[in-house]
Amino acid sequence: MRRFWWVRGVVVFGLAGALVGVVPDGVSAVAGRARCHPTAFVTHNASNTVSTIDVNTRIKRPPDINVGEGPAGVAVRPDGKTAFVPNAFSDSVSTIDVNTRTKHPTDIPVGSNPFGVAVTPDGKTAFVANLLSNTVSTIDVKTRTKDPADIPVGPGPRRVAVTPDGKTAFVTNNGGVTVSTIDVKTRTKDPTDITVGGAPAGVAITPDGKTAYVANNMSDTVSTIDVATRTKDPTDIPVGSNPFSVALTPDGKTVFVTNGHSNTVSTIDVATRTKNPTDIPVDLLPVGVAVTPDGKTAFVANNGSDTVSTIDVATRTKDPTDIAVGSNPLVVAVTPCRR
Repeated sequence: MRRFWWVRGVVVFGLAGALVGVVPDGVSAVAGRARCHPTAFVTHNASNTVSTIDVNTRIKRPPDINVGEGPAGVAVRPDGKTAFVPNAFSDSVSTIDVNTRTKHPTDIPVGSNPFGVAVTPDGKTAFVANLLSNTVSTIDVKTRTKDPADIPVGPGPRRVAVTPDGKTAFVTNNGGVTVSTIDVKTRTKDPTDITVGGAPAGVAITPDGKTAYVANNMSDTVSTIDVATRTKDPTDIPVGSNPFSVALTPDGKTVFVTNGHSNTVSTIDVATRTKNPTDIPVDLLPVGVAVTPDGKTAFVANNGSDTVSTIDVATRTKDPTDIAVGSNPLVVAVTPCRR
């Protein structure tokens, strides 16, 4: 079984490693109004499974869901019905029914070493970053079929995020120092990539669609990009060592950044673009991060300790009890609340 060693932004096939992800859950009606019951989906890169955690109780639900080999990412449709999981070593994407927690029997073939995935706000298309193909695949969500023509991007595409208006996909090129942008409607890449820091990994876009935040693996910084003009702010934000993933609170006020080699999480004030001077200690090798729909809790996948930490967003404190999950968690995603 191949696993990932994370070495300053370079993925080396070795004896350990993983990613974690969380996806959206359901809602039930209580006293005439909806109540959210989100679920966190966590990918286990070394055990070829996905865990699901009840966000309200912070209890992992048995059993784990078997997917393809080396699951490296996760994203959920905006309607909260389906989770998409790229399998890095199977060159495929698995789909999971969120309500029944069952995998579709047929995986979707994509490019080589798929890592990142994002679903458009209208829920119609999934964009998949293929790390070793230097391409992005697109999948028709309804038919579960891949477009035969992949989109060439920069070297080592790792993560992808789509703007809230559904017009542009941002792709981090982890093998270089750039971010590619793709027109979602025409599925064409802008000819000019955006230069950021070394080995960009995670990317997230503010809820207002104005700014993209990019974690630079080898620069120990976070870059900010003006979405409308596709220009990077000249001043990057220093964070911890080996930042991997970024996630924003639903109100768009705070960015959470996992620092893999610092075993910490940094937080950035969006209004001032300044980092809080005190980072939050978590467990070993934090990689994935996601924030719950109510904005109260951040879930952090700890690749080196097979755990998920939870952080109180308001107080910036970690719960003393971590949640045990599968082997080498990599990416986290939390399901949205369906209204």
